[in-house]
Amino acid sequence: MRALPFVLLAFLLAGCAFGGESAPAPSGDSGLTRYEISAGRFAVGVPETWHATSSAQMKKASFKRFASQNPAFASYAGVVRKKNSPFKFFAYDPVVHQRFATNLNVVVRPLPKSTTWDAYRRSALDEAKSIAIGRVAPTDVSLPAGKALRVEYRIRFVLNGRKRTVSTTQYALLLEDTSYVLTYTTLPSARDEYVDWFKLSAESFRLINT
Repeated sequence: MRALPFVLLAFLLAGCAFGGESAPAPSGDSGLTRYEISAGRFAVGVPETWHATSSAQMKKASFKRFASQNPAFASYAGVVRKKNSPFKFFAYDPVVHQRFATNLNVVVRPLPKSTTWDAYRRSALDEAKSIAIGRVAPTDVSLPAGKALRVEYRIRFVLNGRKRTVSTTQYALLLEDTSYVLTYTTLPSARDEYVDWFKLSAESFRLINT
């Protein structure tokens, strides 16, 4: 597992069950519901029709099956099952397209104080390139929470014997010696439907005091 992992959980959704804690707060006029995740010291908004959880209540058998079918992703699936996992938040659209639910996951990891933005950015890009198919499109953006790297690419995997390709948009932030990675995943055919929501959600991200 690399020091700055981009943990991709979206490909497990169709074969897993979800549950856990959720604590919606008033969403205001943005169309988003705001969630405060004390374990990660952050808040983020997602479309108010989405379902959310702050813990990964997924079937272990699904992780094992996925890892056996996709050896390159086995280390990513394994880290989610561990106690004190860096995986802190998951939200998904209950409206399913072609047996896939568009979703967001947030991964939080502390980093050495000596980590620079350039080193963080470079590691994030290397991680994306190691699992992407085709072009990886990086863009430096400014979010209310701080400077971020947005990376867009596609990945391909096998789930229950079927090949799937998904479109991924990630925002990586280095804030207070901590890595925050927001991963939005949907089908390529549905990307245009969700791209504005992904941007609005990422712009809602904030650190909170606990």
